[in-house]
Amino acid sequence: MAMPLRQSVRVATYLFQQKLRKRDKFPLIVELEPLYACNLKCEGCGKIQHPAGVLKQRMPVAQAVGAVLESGAPMVSIAGGEPLMHPQIDEIVRQLVARRKYVFLCTNALLLRKKLENFRPSPYFAFAVHIDGLRERHDESVAKEGVFDEAVAAIKEAKRRGFRVTTNSTFFNTDTPQTIVEVLNFLNDDLKVDE
Repeated sequence: MAMPLRQSVRVATYLFQQKLRKRDKFPLIVELEPLYACNLKCEGCGKIQHPAGVLKQRMPVAQAVGAVLESGAPMVSIAGGEPLMHPQIDEIVRQLVARRKYVFLCTNALLLRKKLENFRPSPYFAFAVHIDGLRERHDESVAKEGVFDEAVAAIKEAKRRGFRVTTNSTFFNTDTPQTIVEVLNFLNDDLKVDE
């Protein structure tokens, strides 16, 4: 699915401005990691292997917003660990959206339904839910049963409340073209994710 028109125009304008300034290098999207802690222990991720002191750290709101503003990038991907575990993640998102930054909050969706009331739908904001396959494959990938069903329920609830929801997926060499098509069909046709 295509990027929303408003976002496409904003990004195109930003790119044109950089060209006019004759800049060869500039950020398009900033990856912000306000914490490394996570509520899952996925095989493919090494974030939770950090020392306990690092896992307890939380980036302050002012530092998070300041880093994005300093970069000048029109888009920000908030990752982690699990960003919904950050006690002020809603404030970080609120301040970035107020500055018309396109924010994608990456989540495994385990906390999403509990935290939805802390966020407001906006054309500048989307939840990006990680889905690594259909039920059995996804739960195996994240090493915990029931995560797929919770993610699906959270996506449906977020969509019902008017939020944009995108997904990202990691496919492995054990996946086949058919299983990948099945996942993408489910996300697009059944869940009707935005991107």
